[in-house]
Amino acid sequence: MKRRSGFTLVELLVVIAIIAILMMLIAPQIGSALSKARDTACKSNMKQILTAAAAFATDNNGVLASAWSRGSSSSNAWQMCFVGKEAIPDDVTLNSEWPKNKYGSLLSYVGGGQIGPRLYRCPGLRRGLLYSGNGSNGYFDYVMYEIFAGAKQTYMPARATANFGAGVESVPCPWLTEEDPSEYLNRTYIQPFHLSTDRMGAWHSGRANVGTADGSVVAFTAKTRTKGVWRNPRALDFRARTPKGTEIALNTEGTPLRSDDNAWGWWNRQ
Repeated sequence: MKRRSGFTLVELLVVIAIIAILMMLIAPQIGSALSKARDTACKSNMKQILTAAAAFATDNNGVLASAWSRGSSSSNAWQMCFVGKEAIPDDVTLNSEWPKNKYGSLLSYVGGGQIGPRLYRCPGLRRGLLYSGNGSNGYFDYVMYEIFAGAKQTYMPARATANFGAGVESVPCPWLTEEDPSEYLNRTYIQPFHLSTDRMGAWHSGRANVGTADGSVVAFTAKTRTKGVWRNPRALDFRARTPKGTEIALNTEGTPLRSDDNAWGWWNRQ
């Protein structure tokens, strides 16, 4: 009598077990590769924004793009926020210093309305529920330090100091950063600037990608956790030297940055 061809139940179970073991071995590698790819894409986005900001400064008397708009009547390009209505729909509640009816000052430098909004999103941060304080607000994940609103590119400090959990260290001065979603980036209302108690993000396995004053993109690594969550420094925990050589915290407490017209370029006069 001829023997039937095919697999026995035991053979099938062995094959399934082998496949399962291989998947267990491969899955972490796949996850790591995807994480690295998202991290690379995030840094690429930031680099393109920094390149656009440098080009913008060249066309606007050396003044860098701003993190906010100086009122709805602002007409000069350097007085406008770097991102605007090309990324934010009309029904989203914004900070009052960010007029809804204006495009971002970097729009033409990042490729226009179709390309620009994509650059402002980090592929490594999951989409969250708006105003929940969790995940991406879905519109932009990168913010600029408000203290440098209207700053001349040549006046930007090259270095800053901050404590990431293992003592104060010197780092490249941040200008563009990923902000912790539990801060104003995605809580109560959304805003494109980083100030005072706003905390730098840490969703890249405890790291934050940061666009620096010299145009490079680096990663700042948190070394402490609070209730299992990585915590990077707040804006006021960073210190840098002003154009006159005084070392100050990179926050806006005590500064008139959004109170009157004379506040524009506040950093340049310090």
